[in-house]
Amino acid sequence: MKNINSSSKTETRLGQAVRPVPAFVSGIIAGSIITVYGTLTNVNLFKYIGSNSRDIVAFYKDLLGISKAYIPSSSGIKGYFDKLNIRVDQTDFKITALPNSICDQMVREGDRVQVQEVSESSSEDSKLQNIEEKVKTIVEKGTGTLEIKSIEEETVLLDIELLSNPPSCIRKTPKIQQLETLLQEKKWQSADSKTYEVLLDIANRETEGNLDRNAIKNLNCSDLEIIDNLWFENSGSRFGLEIQQEIYTETGNSLDENLIKKYDPNLYIQFSDLVRWIHTQADNKETWKSNDQLIYALEAPKGHLPRLKQLEDGMETEPAYQLISPNSLKVTSQEIEARNLFYGRIQACDL
Repeated sequence: MKNINSSSKTETRLGQAVRPVPAFVSGIIAGSIITVYGTLTNVNLFKYIGSNSRDIVAFYKDLLGISKAYIPSSSGIKGYFDKLNIRVDQTDFKITALPNSICDQMVREGDRVQVQEVSESSSEDSKLQNIEEKVKTIVEKGTGTLEIKSIEEETVLLDIELLSNPPSCIRKTPKIQQLETLLQEKKWQSADSKTYEVLLDIANRETEGNLDRNAIKNLNCSDLEIIDNLWFENSGSRFGLEIQQEIYTETGNSLDENLIKKYDPNLYIQFSDLVRWIHTQADNKETWKSNDQLIYALEAPKGHLPRLKQLEDGMETEPAYQLISPNSLKVTSQEIEARNLFYGRIQACDL
């Protein structure tokens, strides 16, 4: 039998103490614990070894001055937090997604986990336990939702899917939640209008009421992907932003914004005709379909929705830039430039 001396026993206990510590300081503890212990007079290492997780956390705090923030109170629950690679501050419940977390792009600065009040006298510990149980349930079931309070005091949902391939975490603002409901209920016309509201929201252009060049070019890719997925999934793969972008490029339209002044508007007419945004009258003259003339049904051509006619509202007019088609269809520079920028952003985001 292998002899285990007192030194190795102490090392085993040290290992037990070090294991729960965050990875970025574990090396510091492992490499210098004896030196640190010999120089501290107020920290008794061995009173913590073999004790419960809360006492070990207290040891770390005393030894290294680490805040208890982001360290879950239970080693068992800690595994669930690590599975999502997130941390929750025990004081103000701010949530942080660590690198490589599936929620890395979805958690924003100032986000706090929404805490359900068990009672008016709920303590911080009971609130934290409530959060821990939510995270545990999501990990064990492989799916679930965390309610988040944004820095703007909006209730945001983090929809987490661990069973999908790859796993996903989707941030749903109140407007995106409203859009999702409209699409699930197949209210296509209302969903079209709501989509533009969502774009204004994510671009922080609600006050201006339109999207200018810079706003379109810098639309958040994660938000665009959420919008696209909602349209795509609820329409049986018929509607969406990426579908439109593919038709746009397949009809010869260039996404190079520097070529806009040399652009052939006939290519835009070909695209618009394929997605059926053009109405041909009895005398064969062509006009743009009004909102009421669009087809708000799954029988519509692929890429027909969302129309987003308002995209052109924030564009400046290019002087002497207008084409009259053989059938008297007017094509403005604002419409073409807006679509060019918008679909360029869709392609850059690689939805």
